[in-house]
Amino acid sequence: MPITRERGITLPTDKPPLDPSTEKALDALHTPLNVQALGLRPLRREPTHGVPVCDLQLRTYSIRNLLLFADFAMRAAYYMGLCARGPVPLPRITERWTVPRSNFIFKKSQENFERVTLRRLIQIQDGHPDVVKAWLAFLQKHQYYGVGMKANIWEYESLEAATRAGYDLEEGDYSRRREGAVMQKVEEILGGKGYKEAMKGYKNKAELRP
Repeated sequence: MPITRERGITLPTDKPPLDPSTEKALDALHTPLNVQALGLRPLRREPTHGVPVCDLQLRTYSIRNLLLFADFAMRAAYYMGLCARGPVPLPRITERWTVPRSNFIFKKSQENFERVTLRRLIQIQDGHPDVVKAWLAFLQKHQYYGVGMKANIWEYESLEAATRAGYDLEEGDYSRRREGAVMQKVEEILGGKGYKEAMKGYKNKAELRP
């Protein structure tokens, strides 16, 4: 509340007061949490085991673009349920070279150039491989101009995967794949009676592609 209002002082620029019901309704309106979060640091999730599954390196020549996109990547990771660590500043890459301004007798007149590459590292821990790929695809879709990305992904398999090495896989056998249960369910739906009746009028038949 302004001090002039507290002391009962009116100014020529003051607007007429609102009725109590309208003023109460305006006071009840709050800024949405997602808008308030724009001015705060990105939220983070605590890792369960701390196992790294993805290292995303951002590179650019502009620090403003780098900070903006790194903040965007951290917020996207939080809302997708990923535990992200960073952004960690990496050493700068400084490149310098000299070129002559002219040739022949003016060769001694040379010009120096310098290019500094700024980098940040974001590490994802304890994330599901499919969610990590979806996160990277989302960042690639909304990639900010002037910022390059390089990702290293690690996938962990159970010991049963090593014992299955060397087996001959038949066509249509998805039991040994990670998404095998989903593929079998899709095949069951495509072969169902209700789906076949619904697709009677269509010439193109649905095809199951792994």
